[in-house]
Amino acid sequence: MRWLLRKFDSLAGTVLAAIGGLTAAQAPVFVQQYLQRLGGHVDEAHRNLVRVTTDDTFTGLAAPVRFAVEASARDRFVELESQRQAIAAAVPALRPVEFLQAFDPEIAAATLDGFEAALPLDPASLIYGAAGIVAAWLLYEVLKLPFLLARRPRASARRPA
Repeated sequence: MRWLLRKFDSLAGTVLAAIGGLTAAQAPVFVQQYLQRLGGHVDEAHRNLVRVTTDDTFTGLAAPVRFAVEASARDRFVELESQRQAIAAAVPALRPVEFLQAFDPEIAAATLDGFEAALPLDPASLIYGAAGIVAAWLLYEVLKLPFLLARRPRASARRPA
């Protein structure tokens, strides 16, 4: 019976480690899909900025209103473009870290909504996958520790009377 429990324990740890590895390997995939969506937002913000600065509809507005609209459009474009450049310029293995430092919550939510998992084999994804395997395996070992300690006979119970 103990042999079967050890095998089940080994299988459970392996399954959890595999799930952790596959999940962690999705981080670079998610960031790549986020970058694609962010690129679309950058393009749209640029088109909006050009329209605000050149369209007759906006040039007919009162100067303070027009400047406020133009400043808002410029700020949005600069914000999105600097974020895109920062993530794209990062070393592939560090892109998820760069993403976490400054991301647009609305774009990230939309990316998550349309996210399609993949089986990435690039070095960055393999690094995240390996780290996920180790982290999940360690988590499993920590979670089962209280059960192992509870099964262990106490020192006073082992002493002969």
